[in-house]
Amino acid sequence: MKVKKQFFMYLAFAIMITVNALANILPLNGYQTGEISNLYPVLFTPAGYVFSIWSVIYIGLFLWLLSFSMKKQRLSNAQYGGFLVTCLFNALWIIAWHYLYDGLALLIITGLLVSIFYLYQTQRHKNKSTLMLLPISLYLGWIIVATLTNLSYWLVASIEIGASFQFALTYVLFVLTTVLAFSILYFLKDWGIIAVFIWAMIGIFVKNQAAHTTLALTVLGLTILIGIAALGYWWWVRKKQTPKYHF
Repeated sequence: MKVKKQFFMYLAFAIMITVNALANILPLNGYQTGEISNLYPVLFTPAGYVFSIWSVIYIGLFLWLLSFSMKKQRLSNAQYGGFLVTCLFNALWIIAWHYLYDGLALLIITGLLVSIFYLYQTQRHKNKSTLMLLPISLYLGWIIVATLTNLSYWLVASIEIGASFQFALTYVLFVLTTVLAFSILYFLKDWGIIAVFIWAMIGIFVKNQAAHTTLALTVLGLTILIGIAALGYWWWVRKKQTPKYHF
């Protein structure tokens, strides 16, 4: 039964990767995936190099799949079903995104976010290994950022919000991202997700530093704040867990 489940997981993963690859090779609807990001003046979008994180995520997911080939690594129905659903949503999102269905893309990526969080919680409870959880953590962190970015695209493309409202929205998203980072730090203690947030926010700073200095400096300041908080909390947790010796 485990071998059969693994086969379908590898198949779903292969289909997801193929859809993503063909979307750029063909390209689907005449657009490269990254080109669509430049169709709208969305301030919450990070610089292009930031999207290279997808390669890290996919390699991590593949290694995560390989780990179930080990006899001692058990595969639960929740992990199996959760992973298949994430692959489905991922592929569907690429199609909706390339055909500029912004509202549909937002709904699909929200479903992807929920399914990844379910997979994350399942993995977190089934296996305490940080290394096993890391690929899912990176995936979850990036999709949180991507969902907020998709929300911005939908508002700009569909509702045609003005420049002043978009600036206000971007600042709100900065604050929301910071609150989420602190919440994840406190409740989940997951530095993988926090690292993705920092990676994305630095990319937003790089993208906006020339044209929107105040906005760029704001996100840079919040990024530094998150980084300091993460390092401080990590040091505190480690110190708390270190056994004290009394002589």
